[in-house]
Amino acid sequence: MGNSLDCGLGDCGSPDDAESSDYSKPVEYDQGKPAPVPKKILSSLEVHRHLKEYYEAWKTGTIQQKQLEMLQKMPVDPATGLLWWQWVERHSGICDHQPPRDKPAFLAA
Repeated sequence: MGNSLDCGLGDCGSPDDAESSDYSKPVEYDQGKPAPVPKKILSSLEVHRHLKEYYEAWKTGTIQQKQLEMLQKMPVDPATGLLWWQWVERHSGICDHQPPRDKPAFLAA
């Protein structure tokens, strides 16, 4: 730790250590565990499932008015520019919304 560039984390090594390392060999990593599933994918699947339930309740007229008002106040999806119900219709294969429609498919008939 007498190094003038003390990193504060203990012995940071010296330039002499770098010369003795063999950087020509690939580093081996433990591949015993599978990579964890990203939480983002799981949460978007959950979001789709819940929004699909709200969409179906809206379609059948069983949604509570407060729930519908809350959903209608949601901002557009930043990735697609779609409202929540347009996003559900796109991801469910009901309508691609290119360009986005102003009414859900079940009201457009």
